[in-house]
Amino acid sequence: MSIKYSFIFLLFVTFTTYSQSKKVRIQRLTKSNDSLQIVCTSKEHEIGLLNKELKQCAIQHEEDMRLLNGKISELERELHESRNVVLTPVKEKKSKKKSKSKEKNALLTELTKVREKLDSIQHSTDYFKTGKQMILKKMSRPEMSIVDIQGGTFMMGCDSKDGNCETDEQVHRVTVSDFRMSKYEVTFDLYDAYCDSTGVEKPDDNGWGRGNRPVINITWAEADSFAKWMGGRLPTESEWEYAAHAGGKGAFGKSNCLSKSQANFDGTSEAMRCGEELFLKRTQPVGSYPANAFGLHDMYGNVFEWCSDWYGNYPQGTTINPTGPAESSYKVNRGGSWANPATACRAAARETGELEFEGNRIGFRLVFSRD
Repeated sequence: MSIKYSFIFLLFVTFTTYSQSKKVRIQRLTKSNDSLQIVCTSKEHEIGLLNKELKQCAIQHEEDMRLLNGKISELERELHESRNVVLTPVKEKKSKKKSKSKEKNALLTELTKVREKLDSIQHSTDYFKTGKQMILKKMSRPEMSIVDIQGGTFMMGCDSKDGNCETDEQVHRVTVSDFRMSKYEVTFDLYDAYCDSTGVEKPDDNGWGRGNRPVINITWAEADSFAKWMGGRLPTESEWEYAAHAGGKGAFGKSNCLSKSQANFDGTSEAMRCGEELFLKRTQPVGSYPANAFGLHDMYGNVFEWCSDWYGNYPQGTTINPTGPAESSYKVNRGGSWANPATACRAAARETGELEFEGNRIGFRLVFSRD
C-alpha cells in the first residue's frame, strides 16, 4: 500500500508543479498581450493622425490642382487670343520667308552641284586635253624633207673602166620603182625627237655637236626602228645606188672624182680625188655640200648609210626591186664617210656591218613608198 500511495503522491506533486508553471506562463503571456494591446492602441492612434493629415493634404492638393488647372486654362486662353491677334500674320510672314529661304537654299545647293559638275567636266577636259597633247606629241613625227624619185632601169655595180672596182660589185641590170627618199641624212635633231618621244637612249655625238649634224653611233636595228617610227624604211641597196647615181654613169654620178667642194671625206689620199687635199676629221652639218641631180645631199661622204639588205653576191641577169639575200651575217651600208678616201665613197662601193655595229662614221637616211 505504501508504494501505491507513494506513486500517487508523486504524480500529484508533478501535476501541481506543472500547473503552477503553466499559470505562470499564462500570466506572462497575458501581461505581454496587454503590453502589445497598448502598443497597438498607440499605433492605431498614430495611424489615425496620419490618415487625417493625408486627408488634409489631399484636400489641399485638390485645391492646388484646381487653382493650377485654372491658371493653365487662363494662360491657354490668353495664348490663343494672342495667336489670333498678333502671331498669325507673323507666322505667315515667317512661313513665306522660310519658304523662300528653302527655295534659295535648294537653288544654291543645285547651283553648287552644277558648279561641281562643271569643275569635274573642266578637270576631265583638262586631263583629256593634256592626255591628247601627250598622245599627239607621241604620235606626231618631226618634219623631214623628202624628195620624189622617179624609178627606172640602170646598170648597178662598178664598171671596170671607172677603176677601183671590188670583186663584189659586178655590173648587172636593175629596175627600181618610184620611191621617195629623205633629202638629207637623218640628223640628231630628228633622232633626238624620236628618243624624247619613245624613251630610247640618245646616242653619243663624240663631242662634235648635235642639231643639224648627221646622227652617228647608230646600229642597224636602231636605224630600222627609227624608220618604222617615221612610217618609212631603210633603202634597199639598189634604191640607194640608183639615187646616188642620179642618172649619171660615173663613179660619183656625173664624174669619176670627188673634190672637197662636193663632199666631206678624207682628202689626204689622191685616189679618185679632184683638186686640193682636205680632211676635216669629223662630220659636217647636213646640206653643207651641193645636192645631186635628184636633189639629194651628202650621198657621198660625211657618214656611211645603212641599207635594208643583208650582204651577199648580186644576182645574175636583170632584177626588179631586188632586196638582197634572205639572210646573212652582215647588213650593207653605203656612201663612205668623213674618215674614208674618195674610193670608198663611190656610188657602187659596198661596206658591211653586223646588226649591232655602231660607230662615228655611220648613219642613215630613209625611204618612203609613193602613194
